[in-house]
Amino acid sequence: MPTNGSSRRFVIVDDSTIREAKDRKQDNRPRKRQRVDSDDEDAKAKDASTFTYSFQNVDKPMSLVRDPVYYSDDSSATCIIRVGGSLFKIHHELLSCCPFMVEELHNHRGLTSDKNPLRFVVPTEEEFRAFLWALYATTEALAEAPTEHAHLERLFHIAFMTEKYDIPLLEEWVTSAIHSAATDTIFMDSCSSATLAHFIDTATRLRYDYTKTLAVVAKKWCDRLLNKSTPSVPAIQAADKHDLLELRGVAYYVHVQDMLDRQTTVMDKGATQLCADPKLSKGQVLRLLSGHWSLVSLWERLRLKPILLPMGSTCTADVHSRCRATWERRWTSAAGWKRILGLSSADVLALLDCLRDQLSGDEDLKAGINSDCRLAGLEALKGLKEKTKEGLADHFFECL
Repeated sequence: MPTNGSSRRFVIVDDSTIREAKDRKQDNRPRKRQRVDSDDEDAKAKDASTFTYSFQNVDKPMSLVRDPVYYSDDSSATCIIRVGGSLFKIHHELLSCCPFMVEELHNHRGLTSDKNPLRFVVPTEEEFRAFLWALYATTEALAEAPTEHAHLERLFHIAFMTEKYDIPLLEEWVTSAIHSAATDTIFMDSCSSATLAHFIDTATRLRYDYTKTLAVVAKKWCDRLLNKSTPSVPAIQAADKHDLLELRGVAYYVHVQDMLDRQTTVMDKGATQLCADPKLSKGQVLRLLSGHWSLVSLWERLRLKPILLPMGSTCTADVHSRCRATWERRWTSAAGWKRILGLSSADVLALLDCLRDQLSGDEDLKAGINSDCRLAGLEALKGLKEKTKEGLADHFFECL
């Protein structure tokens, strides 16, 4: 029998209902909040946010568009391909150039259609359009030289397709076509700085070795910089980005000359203030200043100490000592020529050209030394200019 102090466990409601009894005091007793560690709360919050993010980013059905050019109306074009949000309808035999695409088509379930297309997720729509252009193009069209930036951009898209898929014949053709574009003087002369920079950016990203093509583009850009037919700042940025030494040296060198001509202000008391291009970083401005100092120092050394005169084939050791003395005397005189004094001391290439012109027409030099020695000296001066041009990048260094 139950005792008076015991509580009931079950309550009979009626003949068919029995429920568990609850102690009134226990029901009314305030319950403590279950302890939860802060880490657990953070984890729950993170889980909740992750769930919400996932829910919000569920792929929505994409509205597919038939490509206006490469969705063929030809009844013999039966292969429908989806790339991104575009549908392409082409002749399936064109895919034979790429083993992977042939295999994908072979393994595709059922016939391809707008609702059941063969799907390629690796290429972009632009790359695939360029790829189809190459497959459908005539031999004459493939051999045409580029005439505008869009043509070059299409070649780049094709090159990226050959990086993503194994297409040997197309890779060989596009590599040659890109190099031909780089060597086309008329086309390269028409390219803006942005196009030249894009050319270099793309060529450095490609897996295939475009070293020779990069060298051609950089050389062409250097020539245009020296001819003052293109601005120097974009070239500086491209050269620094990809560590192209030749382009860096020429671009910084040309900018130093422009800076002295157009970006300086002489104050009343003689100070010269520099207004740096805002597109250049502080590090690049520092390189310009260090380069200016180095170039001026180089010219001061050359002005005061002539280069050694080589001995000509018809000269003798005894006579050559007199040739050298005359060479040094005329060199010092020519370095003080009015035309040379009118040039900036940092414009070393122009100074060396001007000095060579002066010495080649110097009558006292012609009369005072062996003719072969004179020619050898002028040739050595020409070689010094080329050596200086090749080493321009060495002048533009970051201070330690």
